[in-house]
Amino acid sequence: MPTTKHRIAVSLTDSEFAELAAMADKYDVSLAWLGRQGILEFIARYRVEQLRLPLRRESSGRETWEPDHATQ
Repeated sequence: MPTTKHRIAVSLTDSEFAELAAMADKYDVSLAWLGRQGILEFIARYRVEQLRLPLRRESSGRETWEPDHATQ
């Protein structure tokens, strides 16, 4: 059975990209692998902690994530 893979694009600041690129180099993994692991971790946390979405917007227009738990 063939599987469909989906792609997404994200915008990062220079410092966010530099930090991810350094991690990728240090651990010899791709930026795509790091992104996928981050997404999987976020999904797992959402399931367990029932995080509230949508994300808040900063004054800069960027979306931010805070661990705002539904039970608090």
